[in-house]
Amino acid sequence: MTDEPDDVLRAVAREIEDRFGIPVDELRDAVAAARGTISFLPSAVVRWYDDLEEAQRLLTSAEDELLGALQSAPAGELDEQVMTLAQRVDTALTIRDGRALTVRHLLEDYPLPEQPATSRAARRTGPVLTTTPVPQPAPVSARTRR
Repeated sequence: MTDEPDDVLRAVAREIEDRFGIPVDELRDAVAAARGTISFLPSAVVRWYDDLEEAQRLLTSAEDELLGALQSAPAGELDEQVMTLAQRVDTALTIRDGRALTVRHLLEDYPLPEQPATSRAARRTGPVLTTTPVPQPAPVSARTRR
């Protein structure tokens, strides 16, 4: 993950747009308008992307506080407050990156709902590869056993 807030949000938003064919704001509006009638994937992606934006805001706030504390700290000294703020930044970064990875996981691992077949390949009938049945062993009769 990159540490630039705009880069992370922009990259994830681009992946969402590539997957659904519409910008995040339009997807968010569509999910809100559907009110529970939309499939799992779009609503889950919107929910996790909203959580990602919140995590990014918290990370930016924590970084700003840490920067302020570092600027007012004596040169070469890191007190307990600065170390606590640094840990908070680290935690916020972990949360932000985890949420970004969750959105990416959703986008990669869940199929989109079936769409009407429009291409010639999608209208093809029958399997693409020919297969042969797996040979089955002959059933064993209980009478032939001794």
